Amino acid sequence: MQNLPANTQFSYLNNSLHYSTELGSAHLGDSLKLMQELPDESVDLICTSPPFALVRKKEYGNVEAHKYIEWFKNFAYQFHRILKPQGSLVIDIGGSWLKGYPVRSLYHFELAIELCKPPQEGGLGFYLAQELYWYNPAKLPTPAEWVTVRRERVKDAVNTVWWLSKDPHPKANNKNVLRPYSEAMKNLLKNGYDAKLRPSGHDISKKFGNDRGGAIPPNIINAQDEPNINEIGKPVLASFDWLLVHDLTQPVNVISASNTASNDYYQKRCKQEDIKPHPARFPQALPEFVINLCTEPGDLVLDPFAGSNMTGRVAETLQRKWLAFEIDLQYLQASRFRFEADAPLVVIPLPIKKTNKQKISELLKCKLEDSPVKQNAKMLQSSSQYQLSLPFIDEENEFMDRQTLKFTYGHQFEPEKFSLLEIIKLCQECEPNRNELEKQIAQRYFANHSQQNLDVTKASANIGKLAMNCFLSLRAYRIIEKIENNDRSYKLTQLAYNLIDNQDAPETAVQLFARHILTNLTGMSLLKAIEAINARGEQPQLEQIAYELQEMGYSISPNAIYTSTMRKWLELASVFEREYEINWDTVSEILEIDKDYIDELYTLSTQQKYFLLAMLHLDVSNLTPWNQVIKYATSVYKIRFSSKAFVQEVIAPLVEVDLIETEKTTSGRGAKPNKVKLTDKARNDLVSRLLMSIAEMTELTQTELSRSFEDVIKDLDDNDKHVKGKALELLAIWMIRLTSLRFTKWRKRDYETGQGEVDVLAASDRFVYHRWQIQCKNTKRVDVDVLAKEVGMTFVTGADVVMIVTTGQFTRDAFQYAYRMMEMSRYYMILLQREDIEAIKDDKTSIFQILDRKARRVFAKKELAMTDTEVDEIENEESTLTDFNEE
Repeated sequence: MQNLPANTQFSYLNNSLHYSTELGSAHLGDSLKLMQELPDESVDLICTSPPFALVRKKEYGNVEAHKYIEWFKNFAYQFHRILKPQGSLVIDIGGSWLKGYPVRSLYHFELAIELCKPPQEGGLGFYLAQELYWYNPAKLPTPAEWVTVRRERVKDAVNTVWWLSKDPHPKANNKNVLRPYSEAMKNLLKNGYDAKLRPSGHDISKKFGNDRGGAIPPNIINAQDEPNINEIGKPVLASFDWLLVHDLTQPVNVISASNTASNDYYQKRCKQEDIKPHPARFPQALPEFVINLCTEPGDLVLDPFAGSNMTGRVAETLQRKWLAFEIDLQYLQASRFRFEADAPLVVIPLPIKKTNKQKISELLKCKLEDSPVKQNAKMLQSSSQYQLSLPFIDEENEFMDRQTLKFTYGHQFEPEKFSLLEIIKLCQECEPNRNELEKQIAQRYFANHSQQNLDVTKASANIGKLAMNCFLSLRAYRIIEKIENNDRSYKLTQLAYNLIDNQDAPETAVQLFARHILTNLTGMSLLKAIEAINARGEQPQLEQIAYELQEMGYSISPNAIYTSTMRKWLELASVFEREYEINWDTVSEILEIDKDYIDELYTLSTQQKYFLLAMLHLDVSNLTPWNQVIKYATSVYKIRFSSKAFVQEVIAPLVEVDLIETEKTTSGRGAKPNKVKLTDKARNDLVSRLLMSIAEMTELTQTELSRSFEDVIKDLDDNDKHVKGKALELLAIWMIRLTSLRFTKWRKRDYETGQGEVDVLAASDRFVYHRWQIQCKNTKRVDVDVLAKEVGMTFVTGADVVMIVTTGQFTRDAFQYAYRMMEMSRYYMILLQREDIEAIKDDKTSIFQILDRKARRVFAKKELAMTDTEVDEIENEESTLTDFNEE
């Protein structure tokens, strides 16, 4: 998505902001003017319900039918301009009657025709992708004269929803809106189906009996069973109800979503605040259906006639970015109630469809086909940004198209406003209530702002916005973090507690914060940008720094003050001697790495960086064939290495800067690959920093974390319960390290109670975000009850990958349970037993061969309906593929 510009050219859009959330913002003003300031091809979906051309005038504003088309075309021109090439325009537009006659107006059909005419004929050039229908059984039986008095017509209960697009093939996937199978279809799937020719002539094959996860929905949008909320704050977990429910109280023209809820949260809050609610509100089912059908998480959704902003609320819950434009202040004020902390959800986010099995499919494709480097590099980009908390991880990958990185947000968060410890203590006092924290920030630090503004409401809104910006900065700087997925609650991070622990030594606290900015945020990139400008003899200015960062791959506006905010915090730690003169001696002291070393890291090529990173994760302290390291790096980071000049292009430069040592055992044709290991310089400065960061989270010492995988396995057989327990914890850490996951937290550490098991949570952001639940057991036998308990715990942990590692063996029933669970649910289960651990002990890189083999087997059985025998044949064929070796 293109970020909204933040300069004076777009003053109307910037000044119209009424409120914002993590993913979207609502603006007060004329949507026609607001859209004019949006960039071309920046919106993925426009989902809206404009005022209808009704006979009777409505309070929310509507145009007469004969004027409607020309009125609407002004908006349609902007819709066409701002939509992406494969974007969609979805318009809910109700029908109308000719005044004085029981005859329907054709205005909405005429509008569709006008929008779809080619430009040379005076139209807009849209395509009619499909017409949808919203059935609203709660509509009043109007016109009363023809429906309830003379009884000449039936109730008009359907709105036409035009789905238009700029391209004949807009982005859409009906798998995202599958409805539950009917009982008849479930029976058919259970009992099978005989292929036959229907009377209509359609040839129905046996594939009709395949279970495809649900039925394709019709184009009638139904939400008959909307929840009725009887108390404010009560959570609502709604879901799709696509089965048509017959409305028998009145004869209707289509045999459903009501919008007449009178006691839901929105209505109650409107009554409490004495604000008139919008009289024609969207039901959640309509935007829910369209957003899931036409967009993906992260896409931008616009509603230019927002009303009560149901579209924005649904988009936020479904993890889409959104914009809402509304010209009526009262309606916009009321719409804010939908985003309050106590407001219930209106929908449950559908799971992201890129599941583990799809990731396995991509992995197979990379292994068996010669995929483009560009695609591999995109996978690399998503997995590498903060893997090691070292500056070279954030640098742009030379193998990929330029991907924009985000510079750390920092607004209304300057040290002259408050001391670091002062604002952290305020966060601690208000924890976990975001509303209370923003209120206190507003009162303490921004109460005198906007005093010149005579409009009290606008002044208060401006102050609230400043406080919100400060809160977002605290979160961006990782002083606080969200609690689960609740955007209105927060908790202090470990960094904040570390700073509080040093409140009696403020200089130490400032240095700790500076180290955090330089290693975990974008501080080092800021220093390199400023250094580059200084080296050219130029004077660093705000705009110039932004342009330099843009060339490094960052998405940042030239007018953004984020760099100034970060520079001021670093200045407190004496990183800057004068405004833009960097004190590299201070940086070296803070990072415990000298400047020459930092420069060396920045000058490494992409292949050199990720080869070194793989050696760090594998802890290559003994001479090891470099092709084993490459296997690990290729599998984890999805990067391809050139075999022909690998020694000259990767190994030799790393040796030259004293990061690795090498040894070649044989020479000539057929020579064995070089052996490599980390130097003391690399181990002391890099590996120790990685181990220390893990040690702070796992409560294990650096000495313990430095122990080899072989030693850990050996200690699992020790007679001392404490020694075995420590080994079990270290085994869990080694599983995280070898799979390049990120440690999250311990779930339980039961070795001290004699239960012989350790549970840990980890996460990965490669491909897509997913959470791992890892259990290590030091028992001879693991049965199905252990697996069932772990699956049950996922409802608490939120994990979608369950890995169980045992020093013993899994029973046959346990394996059958795991395969059955993976076939029938969203979970992916990995079972590693003694022979797997032995293989990993012999060659740590073999963990990926083991995981790949298990993943392919599950994928082949679940998606391709292959038998175990067929999978075995494929695996035997793959085993004949040659390994990567030096030519």
